[in-house]
Amino acid sequence: MRKPRGLTLIELVIILAILGILLALGTSYLRSDRIAVNQAAQSLAAQVTRARLEAIRRNEFVGIHFSTQGFGGYLIFVDANRDGTFNTGETVVQGVTFGQGDWARVRLTAVTGASTLVFDPRGIPTSFTASTVTLRNRAETYTKTVQISGQGRASVQ
Repeated sequence: MRKPRGLTLIELVIILAILGILLALGTSYLRSDRIAVNQAAQSLAAQVTRARLEAIRRNEFVGIHFSTQGFGGYLIFVDANRDGTFNTGETVVQGVTFGQGDWARVRLTAVTGASTLVFDPRGIPTSFTASTVTLRNRAETYTKTVQISGQGRASVQ
């Protein structure tokens, strides 16, 4: 009769080493910074659509303004005076500031093109200037861009 045999110490160390290597390789793909930047980019693209729909729903001029100050952020606002920019005193529908809260690991680093996009009450942009918004993690090792067309459609790149 054979005596049951377990794992030797060397076999156990080899298995642990292999698992450690696989774990180290896998964490770079599942880093929370990357996930946070991806989610922030998707959310930003959805908020451009929300600004358009708010303009139609409210029957007013509604815009979205991007800022790179600090960690950056954006505001969806009602453009009461119809000047195409965000002014203090105008109604803010939603404001998001990166670098804190849910978006603590994300920063808005650049806006190419128009920093403010305003939709008229029919949901049509008042200016047909395309924009690109760049989001990065705090370490600036991962980047996502949100392309906003002249028609006000946003896509994540």
